[in-house]
Amino acid sequence: MQVAPRLRERTLTVNGVSKVYSMTGWRIGYAGGPAWLIRATQTLRSQSTSNPSTISQAATLAALEGGTDFLLEWIDELRTCRDLVVDTMARCPGLRCDALDGAFYAFVDCSGAIGATTPSGDVIATDLDFANYLLEAAHVGVAHGSAFGVENHVRIAYAVPMPALRDACRRIETACAALTPAVTAV
Repeated sequence: MQVAPRLRERTLTVNGVSKVYSMTGWRIGYAGGPAWLIRATQTLRSQSTSNPSTISQAATLAALEGGTDFLLEWIDELRTCRDLVVDTMARCPGLRCDALDGAFYAFVDCSGAIGATTPSGDVIATDLDFANYLLEAAHVGVAHGSAFGVENHVRIAYAVPMPALRDACRRIETACAALTPAVTAV
């Protein structure tokens, strides 16, 4: 709309409350546009989805009417959490992580841990193996990158209370230090 206002009568804006309002899993979205286009989406939606509960609708309305003033403080908190994860990963052998803006998770390159041996003698062959190792050895759940189409990565969510995140990072660092790196041919 800002780029081409003349397209107003043909523009549909779609959004949801999952990310901004931390309402993931509520599956509530909304759309704005010309009346004819909204009517068309209502017809389509009525044939393909069910309605959200009354409680979810009321919570969404409260979120949308409540404003976004909380975001500035929340963004600072998330940045602090992100920096903790990135700094921890930098100390872990075989892991690399860039500090990205605009997310509540870090995508960690674990390719340096592929081929490593766990204390129990298992070889980490994939990012799923590495994610399972962290779950078993560190009791930290991460998502393997292959689930998102990015092999040799794991996704670490950091939108959690800082004490829990510090503890998880400490346990990840300990688990990574316990790995025996793969021997590379020269």
